[in-house]
Amino acid sequence: MKKILNIINILDSALKEDWLNTLTSGWIINDWYNLEVDKYRDIIKNSKEWLSNYQAKLINDTGISKLKIKYTNASGYFIEISKSQVNNIPDYFVHKQSLVNASRFITSQLKDFEKDLMNAESILSELEYNIFLNIRDSILSEFDEIKNISKKIWYIDFWSWLAEVAYKNNYSKPTISKKYNLKISNWRHPIIEQIEKDFISNNLELNNKKYIHTITWPNMWGKSTFLRQNALIILMSHIGSFIPANESEIPLIDKLFSRVWATDNLYLGQSTFMVEMQEVANILNNSTKESFVIIDEVWRWTSTFDWMSLAWAILKENHDNIKAKTLFSTHYHELIDESHKLRWVDNYSVAVWENNDKLIFLRKIIPGWMKKSYWLQVAKLAGVSNSVIEEAKKMLLTLEYNSNNSQLSLWTLIENNEKRIYINKESLIEKQIKNIDINRLTPLDALNFLSNLKK
Repeated sequence: MKKILNIINILDSALKEDWLNTLTSGWIINDWYNLEVDKYRDIIKNSKEWLSNYQAKLINDTGISKLKIKYTNASGYFIEISKSQVNNIPDYFVHKQSLVNASRFITSQLKDFEKDLMNAESILSELEYNIFLNIRDSILSEFDEIKNISKKIWYIDFWSWLAEVAYKNNYSKPTISKKYNLKISNWRHPIIEQIEKDFISNNLELNNKKYIHTITWPNMWGKSTFLRQNALIILMSHIGSFIPANESEIPLIDKLFSRVWATDNLYLGQSTFMVEMQEVANILNNSTKESFVIIDEVWRWTSTFDWMSLAWAILKENHDNIKAKTLFSTHYHELIDESHKLRWVDNYSVAVWENNDKLIFLRKIIPGWMKKSYWLQVAKLAGVSNSVIEEAKKMLLTLEYNSNNSQLSLWTLIENNEKRIYINKESLIEKQIKNIDINRLTPLDALNFLSNLKK
């Protein structure tokens, strides 16, 4: 430990904390650390004062009041005199260059000064770099001890921070097991709960009988957050951290996979769909029974039939062959209907409170699947105009009726003998009538409203 303290003292006393140059450009060693460095720095620091004094001496000796000592990269240091006073120069001025309005000269004394100054800068840079190399060698000679102490410091720092976070945020110690089952009670998101005071906790349980959960919910509820926080809690438990949950039993996971969001990669010429499919391929090719997988849709960038086929095949491959613990979110009810054919899949959804067109997402995961998609309601909450919403409702009903598809929220598909019929839960006409404020309805508005209903 004494050697390490010596190295620390050397670093503190020898090296500047904020040098701006490269290692070979000088000015990296502290003042008063090395006598030679200080000597050459004095030459450089005092150069301006020397030049100022020398210029004053030449003016006094020659009587040329406008005499100036200047410097350029091309010419070095020189004495510049206007043409009107050139006749007054002394014999020891050596001509160097003629300009339109002035002439430049050099003296042996100025030339010697320039040589000493340039040598000082070069010598200083080399000297400082050699000092740096010596310090580096002394550190390398104690590398093993430094590495050992660094590991101990890292260990203390890492665990103390985990302990502090766990204490401040009321985390619990996870139970890590070699069993397959995963169970977490009343877990929260470790980041969002710091921002959202009323964060609603949930439960998760995956086992040999039900190791895949399909989850339906509307947009805007935060499904990506829900998926990620499960993976995040598992990751936290595997690095030795306490977790934001009341109780937990977490199996050893060999790999975590996330297919939550994708963007295009224009540099490589890959579309968003291609990037997404590469992520899916990585999951299918590398996940195992001991893995944990979160998948947020596999549909955005292609047609309905394409995504249904892909999503079903991906879900079935994991169910039949891989058997990884998986959370699979979707907006589409057709996939949920098909998933009933899979023995080890369970369906969950988010609880929603609905009163007419008013929605409150309760942020609680409950058994069962969501019967509605709430696309139009969410669009309305986002500020889309009523006229657009109404037009969308008309198209929605038309598409549903023509396609014999039970996905949309207003219709329930039932089997009756050998044919399918639609039962209207609550027609658009009924909803519009219920929402009329009769007290504010003028006769003209009433006629227009009746005309619209007739249409």
